Order: sequence, then C-alpha cells, then structure tokens
Amino acid sequence: MVSTINATSTGVATTADNSGILKVQSNGVTVTALAWVNFNGTLSTPITPRAAYNVSSVTKNGTGDYTINFTNALGDANYSTVGSCNNNGDNSINRVFSVTYVPTTSAVRVQTPYGATNGLNDVYAVNAIIFGNS
Repeated sequence: MVSTINATSTGVATTADNSGILKVQSNGVTVTALAWVNFNGTLSTPITPRAAYNVSSVTKNGTGDYTINFTNALGDANYSTVGSCNNNGDNSINRVFSVTYVPTTSAVRVQTPYGATNGLNDVYAVNAIIFGNS
C-alpha cells in the first residue's frame, strides 16, 4: 500500500510505502530516499548512527570529514545527497554540508563546515538523505 502524505497543486507528491521508504514524484519522475542517517559527528570511528535506513556505519576520516557506508549497495552512483549539521545547544543555525570526492555505490563522503570561518568541525548532529531514481 502506498499512501500520499503530502500533495500540492504544483504536481509534486510525497509518498511512503509500507516499509516507510520516502518517494517524491514530480512531472512523472519518481525519486526515492535510498538511504538516510542521523549521527553524532563528535564520536570516534566507527560511528554507530542514532537512526538510519540502509546505512551500516559512519567512518570518521578526520575532523568534520565522514564516510557514510551503505548497508546494501545502490544501483548506481548517480544519486544526490542532501544534509545538514548543527552543534547541540549553541543556538546556531543548521548548515548544509558538502559532499566530497566521487560518490560510489557503497558509500558517500561528506564534510561538515561550521563556525565563523566555515572550517571543518566535528558537530553533534549530522543528518543526510541520499535520493536517487527508484
């Protein structure tokens, strides 16, 4: 069963199936959340995610530099990664992180710029969603 959880007059619909997989459809193209993760970037490697779908672990490569490892390989590496990061309790805004290196079917590497200089920092809350064609 697929249920629509949000639809607009612009022709964009957001749905979730029985397994909870998020799908976005616009102009006849369906994009699926192939993986998502929420983790604490201040921990040592390997980082166990707080919550995740199709993410086995997170590897800390250095300060503010992480590799998100997929549980099941994706069909191809032509996906988009969307994410944000924030420090807990410092009243600063969420920041969008950057995807670095070439994504693979088994992992994506991200960095968390933070602070006044936007240098790389370990942050308490890192969230990522990997979207691709279903």
